[in-house]
Amino acid sequence: MEKLKSLEPKPRNLLTLPPEIQAKIFSHLAASFGRSSIQPVLRTCKTLYEVALPISVSEFRNTVHSSEGQGPCSRIRNAQFLRYILVSKPWLAKHVNTVIFGQIANRSGEERRKYPEDGKPDSTIPTDDELVVYRQHIELVLGQLPSDYIKGWYNHWVKDLERGTSDAQISLILLACPNIRTVMFEMSKHKSHFPRLLNFVRNLVDINTSIHTPGSEWGDGNHPDMVIPLSNVQDVFHETVDYIHGYSEFEMDGPDLFALPRLRSYECILARGNDTAERRFGDLLRRSTSVSSVEEITLHCSAFTPGALKKMLRVCKALRKFEFTHHGYSISGLMMPRDILHAILPHSNTLEDLYINLKEDWDKGWNWHDCPERLYMGIRLREMRVLKKLTVGMQALTGILGAKPENHASVARQMPLEVEGAPRLVDCLPENVEYLKVRACGLGIVSQVADLISAVEEGSRFKKLKYIGLLFNGWTTGKEVDKSQVHLICNAPDVHLDIGFQDKTRAVYDLGRDIGEGNGREPRTCNLTSRIHAQDSRQHYFETRGISEIPWYPKNTDSF
Repeated sequence: MEKLKSLEPKPRNLLTLPPEIQAKIFSHLAASFGRSSIQPVLRTCKTLYEVALPISVSEFRNTVHSSEGQGPCSRIRNAQFLRYILVSKPWLAKHVNTVIFGQIANRSGEERRKYPEDGKPDSTIPTDDELVVYRQHIELVLGQLPSDYIKGWYNHWVKDLERGTSDAQISLILLACPNIRTVMFEMSKHKSHFPRLLNFVRNLVDINTSIHTPGSEWGDGNHPDMVIPLSNVQDVFHETVDYIHGYSEFEMDGPDLFALPRLRSYECILARGNDTAERRFGDLLRRSTSVSSVEEITLHCSAFTPGALKKMLRVCKALRKFEFTHHGYSISGLMMPRDILHAILPHSNTLEDLYINLKEDWDKGWNWHDCPERLYMGIRLREMRVLKKLTVGMQALTGILGAKPENHASVARQMPLEVEGAPRLVDCLPENVEYLKVRACGLGIVSQVADLISAVEEGSRFKKLKYIGLLFNGWTTGKEVDKSQVHLICNAPDVHLDIGFQDKTRAVYDLGRDIGEGNGREPRTCNLTSRIHAQDSRQHYFETRGISEIPWYPKNTDSF
């Protein structure tokens, strides 16, 4: 009997699990949203302490969660983290893989005396011994490019660290942690070292590539690999809540971020792609060693010139996903559907997912008589051979507008509801598309969708298509025809036909504008898609955009 008992499996607990399983469990306790629960684990026992310690620094966040969509950097949190990963436990720096920081405050407002009047030292100011360590890290990397510019920057950086400025602190964290995979931050005009660091990395990448390129002036095989900060970053998100001017620093930050050697995913809210951005992305193209590895681009509530968008997408080697949601702040040379087509065509063999929301019932503010073909993408859309998922407006797809623009009535009266000569849906749709959603629909699309359904039912074309979704402008369509008069039925097996009628509130929400609070005219200063401050609403937004109703908003209201 005792022998049988000895064969029974011993009870297992957390301590008996392999370290790999323990680490997997603890990784869920170090989430950025909600209060981290990893610290109590560190105080349990030595065994769990050793497993949990690297995980406790895997994500560094120095800004509070803010319902208004913006939060300042915590200088105290920066200083504590620098001391921990560079002085107390320097071996932990390699375990930092996510850095999230908020708005960098005005430098003049950050400067404080080393010993304030209360006699207590400022905890954001490094000691002399700590400063020696910080200097060594900066010298190690910046010293790879000796020049007067680098020397001046080094001295400036060290002085700002002595003053405890958040820009200098954050830049050192990014410099000293070699395995960062994700960077998320908010736009700030009060920064100096961070954009310099991005530009410095861009130059290092070019030189390091040249060193190992046969035939180049450096390519003799005698030079070791350079130490390149941020070289392992694969995911970048940044944002602003400035709905009036947009992300005005995009022209500087964006092109340098695209030069990061392993960047795969790029996402920005309120990006402002102007002529300067076009020129700086063009510089990347002229430096062939800096062609970007970005595969996914998401631009929420953004405005671009055609040239800026074309150059940005052109620097990508193989783009697989592109999303663009329009915002109406003023920018010269506004982008149109045809411009988007020209920008994505170089990726016809790789682009699988295309999402475009241009708010088509908005007056474009340009003379469409000179080039009406820019109002739709056109027949060359068929060249997107591997496109599987397409979400686009009716006008961008067919040249038909669901309703006259409501602003600028004098111009709106001239805007065509249908562009003469525009191709029909079956003539411009890629053959391999599996998912099609058309928004801002009017009655003009019904006959074209009927042709598409016939082709699918016959099995002659679009053999992979499984979903057809139509979102009608319910606030205009309802005035002209009853919903029951949209006679569309698809009898093809495994093909789902989805028809919805949006009110104006829902359509504005789909543009990423939070209209649930406020005076009914302007959105509150909150980014629905923020990865820094609005994880819950972001998830809900992506799950519910493109449907007919918003559950928590009043239905059938024209106020937004």
